Amino acid sequence: MKRVGNLIIVFVLLASIIMPSTGGVFASSNLLINPGFETGDETGWYPYGEDHSIAVVSRSPKSGNYCAFVTGRTDSWNGIAQDMTDIVQLGKAYEVSAWVKVDAPGTHEVKISMKRVEGSADPDYDTISVVNMSGNVWTRLSGAYSISAPATLLEMYIEGPNAGIDFYVDDVELIEMYMNSENWRQISDERIEEIRKRDASIRIVDSNNRAVSGVSIEVNQTRNHFPFGSALTRHAMHDSRYTDFFKENFEWAVFENESKWYHNETSNGNVSYADADFMYNWCVENNITVRGHCIFWEVEEYVPSWVRSLSGTQLRSAMERRLESVVKHFKGKFVDWDVNNEMLHGSFFRDRLGDDIWLWMFNRTRELDPDAKLFVNDYNVISEAETDEFVQQIQWFLDNGVQIDGIGAQGHFPRDRVVDPVVVESRINTLGSLGIPVWITEYDSTAADVNLRADNLEKLYRIAFSNPHIEGILMWGFHANSHWRGQDAAIVDHDWTVNEAGKRYQALRKEWTTNDLGTTNNNGAYNFRGFHGTYDVKITAPGRAPIVTTIDLEPGAGTALYTFTLDGSQIPSVMYGDLNGDGLINSSDAVLLRRHILEIIELDSNAKKAADLNGDGVIDSTDFILLRRYILEIIPSLPVGQ
Repeated sequence: MKRVGNLIIVFVLLASIIMPSTGGVFASSNLLINPGFETGDETGWYPYGEDHSIAVVSRSPKSGNYCAFVTGRTDSWNGIAQDMTDIVQLGKAYEVSAWVKVDAPGTHEVKISMKRVEGSADPDYDTISVVNMSGNVWTRLSGAYSISAPATLLEMYIEGPNAGIDFYVDDVELIEMYMNSENWRQISDERIEEIRKRDASIRIVDSNNRAVSGVSIEVNQTRNHFPFGSALTRHAMHDSRYTDFFKENFEWAVFENESKWYHNETSNGNVSYADADFMYNWCVENNITVRGHCIFWEVEEYVPSWVRSLSGTQLRSAMERRLESVVKHFKGKFVDWDVNNEMLHGSFFRDRLGDDIWLWMFNRTRELDPDAKLFVNDYNVISEAETDEFVQQIQWFLDNGVQIDGIGAQGHFPRDRVVDPVVVESRINTLGSLGIPVWITEYDSTAADVNLRADNLEKLYRIAFSNPHIEGILMWGFHANSHWRGQDAAIVDHDWTVNEAGKRYQALRKEWTTNDLGTTNNNGAYNFRGFHGTYDVKITAPGRAPIVTTIDLEPGAGTALYTFTLDGSQIPSVMYGDLNGDGLINSSDAVLLRRHILEIIELDSNAKKAADLNGDGVIDSTDFILLRRYILEIIPSLPVGQ
């Protein structure tokens, strides 16, 4: 259980070679014909639409010697296309990307799209990626694509700038992903086992630090380290059924409206946090962590009506008062803040005060509450194809010196949309490529068919929980009476029946919670593998009354060790053989032990305890031989501590 350090390192190095930063593991190379136009002609490509042309030119390619140039466009959807009918297959998923440069100044919307025809039905037009890009700069678009029914025609095309605007295209890719509709569940479960769980060992000793065998140990997880939560709304809290369900099923909360500006200050100077304070106090009483949503909202419709009439210095002063008021009021209470909600879809403050106002919002919030983690938060970034644009926006903040602590991906899926876990995986990985933690902050799926709703929930939660970029999942409401999208998005019906979607959620939570029991072995150890989180530990020694204590199984490498005396007192734990304290027993520990024996270095007190492998109180060549034989798997365990 403890000699996996070197193997893990080798696996990670190999994985970093074969696993790209977006979309999971690739199963093949580029499937397109002439993807970089290096044939010097249009082989494989054709104009999408009439009355315009494409040419392969040698000026200004992204790479290589050539790129495509699309000219004479009479409609925004005119572009360059390639037939995918015999390439894209049902049940498989594909990573798609292209580099585009618009031959005009300003900002332009560009898309990678797929025309899809199923039999005699009218065509559907699927957006794979969409970006508002600056002109005259090569910009990458990327996304994932799959089909859920056989198609008689598939055409992939690049479109978007207004009619009459030319653009260049280069280095287009369509690569089959290893993850697909058949294996995503297996891959997800394997990753969950790897990244959301850890080995643990509870050791029981007597007053003389001697191992006690035959002690009954029962571990019951009481809280997840990974945040599972929901939006909470004040008007529903009068019903104990609402609050009881929340307490039983969620450990994190976000206030649906009660900490938004329009709720806190209905008119200029009329500030009240009464609802939010009531909700926060209730959360504290019930051990529920709260994230803040939101200080500002960039979409004009949701800016307080009295603020919309302000401009210039009056608007700036109102914003300063808002920040000073709300951030200070919840300082030390809200662990996160969505600083300026939905900046992809609104520009109220920026239009009136310039780009720098966005930077000021984040920087000033951090000055007022340095401990709160500051998030961007937006929709259509995992449920739709605006992922690349979100990444570009976040990169702009980073380039301008603003620290972003979290990426909020809302996850509101359109009505009756089938959640494709592989596409969601790709979009999460694209967001995660920035190296910033990603949260699903506002999940819901709207479908009259509750089984579809349940399937969608499971796909989203399982793929997200398995992804190392994701650090939390919150749904945006649960009960039909209070859900912003009504019964068809709820997991609890009007009559308080937990519907199939709710049962699926509860089943996942049960699946991802560890409860176990056993007895200590001859070395006084009881070993288990559990999900990260908080546990009640019941210790029952023969002839003694049971004792209940608590442990926190935190993420980390190697085995987490907990040592208790028979009276339940916890004492510092030692993993014998782990001299450097990294939770692993490998060649690094052997080197330290050898150097100590040769008097090249002096081990500290903890390392000395870990080095006495035969328990004779002396650290010598006998201990080194034991450690070496254990690492080489010649012996299955060490004389002490295992």
